[in-house]
Amino acid sequence: MNSLTTDRANSSNSCSIGSSKRKRGSISFADQTEEDVVATTNTPAQNDIVLLNNLGVDCFEHGILTDATKCFQNAMEIFSSRPGGSITTNLTSMSSQVSCISLDSSSQSSPDKVLVTTSAHDQDVIMEDAESAASDSEASGTEKNQLSTAPIQGSPSPPRSEYDEGMTCYNRPLRIDNSKSDDYHSTAPTLLFNVGQLHSLEGDDTTAERYFLQALDILQQRFESNHRDEGMELDASARLDNDVSIDAIPILHNLARIYYRAQNYKLAMDMYFRALDIAQQDEQASSSLANTLNCIGVLFFHMGGNTEKNATKALDMFNASLVVRKKLIEQAEDPIHNSYKLLKQELATAMNNTGRIHYMLGDHNAALVTYIDALKLRREILPSLHLDLAASAYNLGQTYHQLGNLTEAMELYHEFHSIITRIFVGKNHRDLAIILKCMAQVHHDQSQYEEAARLYYKSLETTKAALGDFHPEVASLLNKIGNMHYENSDFSSAIRVYEEGLVVEQAVLQHDHPNIVVTLTNIAQSQKHKGNYYAALERYVEAHALQKAILGDKDPKVAVTLSNVAQVSCRIGRFTRAFDAYQEVLQIRRDAFGDDHVEVAATLNSIGLVLFKQGFHGLAIESFRESLRVRKLCLGSQHRDVAVVLYNIATTHLEQGDEELATEYYAETLRVERTALGNDHRDLAVTLQHIGQIHRQRGELDVALGYFKEALRIEKLNLGDSSTVVARLLNKMGNIYLAKADVINMMQCFTEATRIYELCGETDNANGDLVISGYNFYCLSITNPECAAAA
Repeated sequence: MNSLTTDRANSSNSCSIGSSKRKRGSISFADQTEEDVVATTNTPAQNDIVLLNNLGVDCFEHGILTDATKCFQNAMEIFSSRPGGSITTNLTSMSSQVSCISLDSSSQSSPDKVLVTTSAHDQDVIMEDAESAASDSEASGTEKNQLSTAPIQGSPSPPRSEYDEGMTCYNRPLRIDNSKSDDYHSTAPTLLFNVGQLHSLEGDDTTAERYFLQALDILQQRFESNHRDEGMELDASARLDNDVSIDAIPILHNLARIYYRAQNYKLAMDMYFRALDIAQQDEQASSSLANTLNCIGVLFFHMGGNTEKNATKALDMFNASLVVRKKLIEQAEDPIHNSYKLLKQELATAMNNTGRIHYMLGDHNAALVTYIDALKLRREILPSLHLDLAASAYNLGQTYHQLGNLTEAMELYHEFHSIITRIFVGKNHRDLAIILKCMAQVHHDQSQYEEAARLYYKSLETTKAALGDFHPEVASLLNKIGNMHYENSDFSSAIRVYEEGLVVEQAVLQHDHPNIVVTLTNIAQSQKHKGNYYAALERYVEAHALQKAILGDKDPKVAVTLSNVAQVSCRIGRFTRAFDAYQEVLQIRRDAFGDDHVEVAATLNSIGLVLFKQGFHGLAIESFRESLRVRKLCLGSQHRDVAVVLYNIATTHLEQGDEELATEYYAETLRVERTALGNDHRDLAVTLQHIGQIHRQRGELDVALGYFKEALRIEKLNLGDSSTVVARLLNKMGNIYLAKADVINMMQCFTEATRIYELCGETDNANGDLVISGYNFYCLSITNPECAAAA
């Protein structure tokens, strides 16, 4: 997500278009001076225009929109009925640029292993949806993207409207200065602007655009008239005079905001830069300059294309806006006046916007400082139940979350939750779903799966109630829930949730969207962990086909999925298919990375494994040795992945019957593992058992026992005393004691192994059979039946 922001009014310039009296903040009808209401030179009809318009402003500010509409429309009718007062405009000069634009945004490792595969891509890695596909943009790990008013890049949704990013600085109707009520070029634009505001508020941007363009066209006529009266020649580069120009700023802002909501960022940017050009020409327009700089920054923030480049431009604009706003606050005369508080509120909004850019650019420490200042300021000037205060708490919480300070993050998430649940009482609001998801993520990050699940499912219920069952945010949330179940090894639940998410994604995303590949892969990974290899292969094949359609045949990401296809094919004995797939993977990775790359080495190791299982031991050793060469070159000779290949070479030699070479390679494997992993890692236990087994086969029973005892120590240290892995080791050691005729130690090992099998509930399956070798004990259970139960 991006930063939480508001599309409500921060402040407004409530004087009329064309008025030289410019007061900050709105003026209630009851507070008008006699000069504002009475002018002895005006006719009753002229006074009616002023009274109706200004009464409409009062109705608007009190939320009585129906009466406001009637007042403005009646004022326009009276004005139009006067001689020469008809509001008819020639939109030719503007229509070619903006009037005909469309507001449709669519135009826009275990002891029983034989060989080991290790690679960042070949191991089981569960994946997060690409955040561009779901609102709030979710990235893997914590909820690292900030709640935003803007749609995700590529989303058809318009920007959100509850939170303040400073885009509505001119979203209120304006009063008419009574002294200019008889001036067509001053009164008509104000009336048109006010009616346009009402249509904009009601969401009718097409009609609002028409009124705003009419108002702007009349101002242009006024400009041309002024210059003709002064005998000046006009050319295409002529600027509006200051009085007319400043009057155009609110209109340009509203037109820009219409195009911004329609995601026509190019046209919106043109309107804002026209307003900026005007504001920079007048020292009295400092507030307008700060507002316009901020709006351009927000627009850059939401634009697609080169995200980092646009984010940098946005940061420049926000910083320039901050400079102007801080200067305005320093110059303010009355710190307790409402206008001063509005200045501080605008400053806090600019700080919040600046923090969003730092966050987007990954500078979380800078974002933290800015968000702390913004929250402090908003706590000073806003009531405790205010959405913008909640926004700052959320954004600061997100930053703490990203920096790993989960305690601070959770406190701020609770503050946000408390505010919105009291504002949106009884409503299944989208933001409630978002904050529940964020709180769940904190528990998820701490492996507190039960509480994480409770909050995730509550968020899912709220999201569906707010947005419907089929929405990108529903799909994104299902992906997170599936990942939680996967990490908790609840693969059945993971598959169920992933499958549900897949149905949603296929309904709301394009058929070749990358997130569908992610979900197919996650389902396949979960099926593989359950041992459902055929089901896993089916999903991997689907993911591979879709990836090829999106990325082409030679993309390294395609090689990752194809490697999974090969791995599962090998598991189910389809060695030819596995070999062919690995060969294709090898070619892709060599083309992409060159011959001497760790991913190439991983693929060579996998190819060696397939050859080993087919009995082609000589070819397998060749593939392993090339993998070993590349890994030593890339990783050094003391790396765990080097030990893996050494182990595989040793095992292949052992399978060929060459115990001497096998022992040498196992000894080298053990040496590298001790260096890379220490003396207590489970990889050592696997190698120790193989070395012990060779010595046992040679009849070197005491030497073999030494290796098995060390392996047993490591497994107990890592798994505890009651693991079936420990039981199998005890079983093997019991057989060595049996071969030595050491009955006491033999019985101790067999008894303890049996106890563990019974404890683990595996006495009735093959994994719980006690294997006794060296003597014929097949009738032991018959001649020595279980004792009868106690009487």
